[in-house]
Amino acid sequence: MGSRVHGPGVAPRLVLDTGAVIALERDDARAYQHLQTAAQRGHLVVIPTLVVLEALEGAKAPATVERIVKKIDAEIPLFPAITHQVPGLKRRSGVDSTTDVVVVLEALAVPGSVILTGDPIDIHRLLEAAGAHGKVPVLRV
Repeated sequence: MGSRVHGPGVAPRLVLDTGAVIALERDDARAYQHLQTAAQRGHLVVIPTLVVLEALEGAKAPATVERIVKKIDAEIPLFPAITHQVPGLKRRSGVDSTTDVVVVLEALAVPGSVILTGDPIDIHRLLEAAGAHGKVPVLRV
């Protein structure tokens, strides 16, 4: 966990947003099925650090969220290459969630990545504003 997962030659990723983590916390079978499918396809399952923070703040059982995070392939720290893109994409999309912006940028950082979300509307708006609509599959929990 916590490994650097950017750069060439990195496996495609399933990037989880806060809604996906909360679904896992609530033992949602569909969310777990998406994780299993991602593993079968060779995707790394990752959670941006900002998502972990938001999920812990909104969790009914923070200890369960901590256990979920430990089982995920990597928790992605906020890298400057992503951080500096957040304000512009936020402004262009009209989406208020910094966390959702980070999720989209992390998915765009590695070709072939997929997003697992509880809020596909905002994710699609962000992808459109990034000029990447239809380029990143968006799965809903």
